[in-house]
Amino acid sequence: MSELSFPYPIPEYGTEPYWAACNEERLVMQRCQACGKFRWHPAPLCIYCSHSGYDWAPLSGRGRVYTWTVITHAVHPAAVARVPYVVVEVELDEQRDLRMVSNLVDCEADAIQFDAPVRVAFETHASGQKLPVFRLT
Repeated sequence: MSELSFPYPIPEYGTEPYWAACNEERLVMQRCQACGKFRWHPAPLCIYCSHSGYDWAPLSGRGRVYTWTVITHAVHPAAVARVPYVVVEVELDEQRDLRMVSNLVDCEADAIQFDAPVRVAFETHASGQKLPVFRLT
């Protein structure tokens, strides 16, 4: 199957600034204008204080491996050529418990450790959308 067949995110209402920043190889996230907390996933209200005001703030792209799994069986026909691959949950440096799920690339699965430092990178899908991934630092 073609790379284009591999699923990729389609920007939904309210997430357009996030995906536009990814295409510029910048990681941004919603930050509440009332309490200053970052939130992931994008939402119309703050999950901490329910305030509706927010901005899109830049992140350093640095974090630590919180947990991971190695995918060894393709769950989609387009993923057959990719297995094995690593799905990682990264706790970002900007805020305790601020985590996002992505892929960990360019490393062997046995080299991964809990709390290992990582940094964001961007890979371009055949559709043209850039996707955030992480690499060990």
